[in-house]
Amino acid sequence: MPTKQFIVYLRVWPKKTPSSVDLTTQKERVANHVSFNKGRIVGEYTDREGKVRGLRPELAKAIEHAIRLEATLVIAHLGKLVRNVPVTQMLLQAAGKGLSFACLDNHDIHERTIHIVANMAERETRKLSDRSKAALAAAKARGVKLGSHDPRVKKANFRKGTFKAIAVAAQKKRDGVRAAYAFLIPEIKARRERGETLPELVEWLNQEGHTTTAGKPFTQTAVWRLLERYLGKEYLGSTRKKTTGCKVGINRNGHREAS
Repeated sequence: MPTKQFIVYLRVWPKKTPSSVDLTTQKERVANHVSFNKGRIVGEYTDREGKVRGLRPELAKAIEHAIRLEATLVIAHLGKLVRNVPVTQMLLQAAGKGLSFACLDNHDIHERTIHIVANMAERETRKLSDRSKAALAAAKARGVKLGSHDPRVKKANFRKGTFKAIAVAAQKKRDGVRAAYAFLIPEIKARRERGETLPELVEWLNQEGHTTTAGKPFTQTAVWRLLERYLGKEYLGSTRKKTTGCKVGINRNGHREAS
């Protein structure tokens, strides 16, 4: 029987943390789990809390590595990430792709229950928003003055709040898109490095049944945007049209012409 393979995901905090979640304790729990299951660790990824928002970049790498090797992902300490919608959605999508994982601080969370956890995380986020709105409405009904009544201050606060809300919504959308494409990017990168063209990538993605975040088939434009945003312009290749040995210039009317 082949030895089981495990990919480990750890979390560290910049400030002093309780001994139950420090890095040494996490590694000891992982070592005991792997030893009990008679396996071996083939990869280890660590996210530093306080330096990441929304998604955990090292977690995305750990998931991709585990799926590629058909290994089990071991999350040493999930903790409050169980209420993080992008993270639970990432694990949910990975479970749909065949990922098997274990959370050592909560053994009830695994690939067969993550859909429940993801739904609960979204529900808690909505309930928190509803509670905040209800509390503000109740305070206003009691006659509590919310904010300043100076028109200049109110206008400045409104603009500041609007810009902040727009920024938060944009970041949330970017996190969601990155999570949706987290498992495709490594394969797209590998195929691009092998010399596959945009049409070939589009054909592969659509044949595999992958869709955009809007639920539509991939197009060359959609793939081009993925390459530019997540891999860099060096993976776009040349965007100029090839000419047949003739030079292309600009005439006096501002139009291109071959010479």
